[in-house]
Amino acid sequence: MANSKEIIKYSELLVHYHKLFTKKQLAYLHDYFFNDLSFQEVANKYHVSSVAVADSVKHSKTLLDEYENKLCLYRKTNARAKVYNQIKEKSIREKLLQIEKA
Repeated sequence: MANSKEIIKYSELLVHYHKLFTKKQLAYLHDYFFNDLSFQEVANKYHVSSVAVADSVKHSKTLLDEYENKLCLYRKTNARAKVYNQIKEKSIREKLLQIEKA
């Protein structure tokens, strides 16, 4: 089972990169990280081996790290959020946040 730091890290990375994964990969990751299931529990749910789940999760984590190292979407989003929070005029901050969500 994943520790809390690992869960936070990869769940935040998944927000940015989820479209780069297959439905099966996302299902395994979701059950492992968000539903706190073991590899064996995920394997039982999808009728595959626990080794297949472990390999998929490990490979997906590697990909998430590589995507972030190359694209820096998570880092840039956090940097922008810090700047937005420093903007005193609420209307400007809200407009920028709306653009960010689009």
